[in-house]
Amino acid sequence: PTPTKPTAPPSTVTRPPVINRAAWGADESAVKDPPEYIEKVKAVFVHHTVGTNDYSCAQSASLVRGIMTYHVETEGGNDLGYNFLVDKCGQVFEGRAGGIDLPVRGAHTHGFDGDSTGIAVLGDFEGDPATDEPAGRPTRAALESVARVAAWKLGQYGGDPAGKVTLTAADDTGVWKKGDQASLNTVSGHRDGFATVCPGKNLYAKLGEIRRYASGAGRNSAVPTGDFNRDGITDLIAGTPQASSSRGRVTVVPGGPDGPVGASRISLTQTSTGVPGTSEAGDNWGAATAWGDLNADGHADLVIGAPGEDDTSGNADRGAVTMLYGPKFTSGTDMQLSDDFHYPGARFGSAVAAGDFNADGKADVFAAATGTGGSWAARLDPEHESGGSLTSGDTAIAYPDAASGDFNRDGYADVALTYRDQAGKGKVAWFRGGRSGLSRVGVLSVPGGRSVAVGDVNGNGYDDLVVGQPYTAESGAHAGGQVTVVPGTSTGFTTTGMKTVHQATSGVPGAAEAGDAMGWSVAAGDYNLDGYADVLAGAPDEDITRADKNRKDAGTSLLLKGSSSGLTGSGAKAFSQDEPDVPGSTESGDRLGSSVTLADLSGTGRASLAIGVEGEDSGDGTILQLDSGSSGVPGSSGVYYGRTLLGTPAGARLGRSLTP
Repeated sequence: PTPTKPTAPPSTVTRPPVINRAAWGADESAVKDPPEYIEKVKAVFVHHTVGTNDYSCAQSASLVRGIMTYHVETEGGNDLGYNFLVDKCGQVFEGRAGGIDLPVRGAHTHGFDGDSTGIAVLGDFEGDPATDEPAGRPTRAALESVARVAAWKLGQYGGDPAGKVTLTAADDTGVWKKGDQASLNTVSGHRDGFATVCPGKNLYAKLGEIRRYASGAGRNSAVPTGDFNRDGITDLIAGTPQASSSRGRVTVVPGGPDGPVGASRISLTQTSTGVPGTSEAGDNWGAATAWGDLNADGHADLVIGAPGEDDTSGNADRGAVTMLYGPKFTSGTDMQLSDDFHYPGARFGSAVAAGDFNADGKADVFAAATGTGGSWAARLDPEHESGGSLTSGDTAIAYPDAASGDFNRDGYADVALTYRDQAGKGKVAWFRGGRSGLSRVGVLSVPGGRSVAVGDVNGNGYDDLVVGQPYTAESGAHAGGQVTVVPGTSTGFTTTGMKTVHQATSGVPGAAEAGDAMGWSVAAGDYNLDGYADVLAGAPDEDITRADKNRKDAGTSLLLKGSSSGLTGSGAKAFSQDEPDVPGSTESGDRLGSSVTLADLSGTGRASLAIGVEGEDSGDGTILQLDSGSSGVPGSSGVYYGRTLLGTPAGARLGRSLTP
């Protein structure tokens, strides 16, 4: 090793966002000696830090500080040994000092520090039978971030993440003798070089997936995020397009270790500083929203649809899509539209989604319009936009909803769009990502509905499509509505293994009755940490009888479990204001389930529930948030985020739209 600071070579791979030492609070006074550098990074060793798996990602920085203290004060090291650390939310932290783009010599894999970089995942993936400590399961976000870092560092020196490398052991390691020519995978586990169980059996088993991802297009892709303030926790967007004579408003509620922090909400309208456009009655600003890191700075940015926006050429309801940049949302731009959208009634922005469609490290924007047969557009940057028609008809389509995910696991984000066509039939269109961006593949054979979501429901690594089908007329749904999960595969969607669940499915609470509208809203996330995405479905038109009195359209929501065989009714749970311990009371017209989200709003790795109740308090609306824990989803964890806490106007119908 040499203390001479080399020149950082460029990489063939996009560098992922990295939280530097100053940001996580490294104690630089504890570092006594200057950094040393190696000639080149020939290999990557993956580690686990042991410790706890039960942490919030808001605590990750403090965990990294603790590891540094342990390495320096207990182990007698000069600095933190790992070059990089990754938490379960996919955040990447700079480890050992010296420059993240330089070949810093670490202290992580004895005998091979002189040829490699070390990446450690926060958590214990081996477990301890002696103490009944279970082995953790590495998250997809963590695996993909490890792969991105590995690909970027190897890309500086021509290394192949899927290949082999021969390294000379600098000392006896318990696996190799000093001077041995060790043939190793370029991306190896700590145990491959040194006598240890690190990185734990569960993480070691995923090294093949890390190599695969690091070798594909995904290594360059933007890290999916809904974290605008970069505290490690997903944040909540509540769109209220009917606020203030339908001018519209968007409220951002930061996530926190104990759930969303209503007191820290950010209220945005088109009159807010830096927001493009003019706030006018009927704009419906906030009718559709999405998160995505559009400028690759690590902060989630806002995508906001306003289908009622008029343009300056007299085209009423032409629609617009606004992008606002986190963390402050005081600057942004409107999506530049082709001439195809410059007509009255286009209602562009009726549905939006964000994802890295061309895997260039920045999230891109998808938006749909309902006028004249429907159309779509995808924006890669101000100079590159694609789009086209959805149907061959001239009359409007209705009820569009879009979601983004990697359905064929090729590293490019795709989009699924559901809508009701001119004949009143529900359709689902698939748009596939690729090097040139998004292209329309076609319409699935599976009927569409009113809502779509994305999650790996069967746990095989491919994103699956969740379709909410609330009405028989548009989708041939079961009485009362249903949810259908269409599996993703390497070639796209398949009906093999497709599962449909409704209130007549065994294990699902309630009765399937016409008009319940189960599937009006859907969301996907893993609430019980079993490795399968679960599904939350809103049924806002469900009638609930209490004390012999019928509460029409009171609404409910149904939490359905994912499994290796797909979606199941077994173990399903219902959440409404009539369930034990859930705060509030069931009333006619509440429409609980008008929107739903199932996302990690506390940074624990478990998806929490947020349920919109747009009709609460005569249309003021509210959001019911329920925390997930090791005991499930206790109703007593429920918290209401209403007009008083979030500052929305009277009659805004808070809970109509939620993201993620």
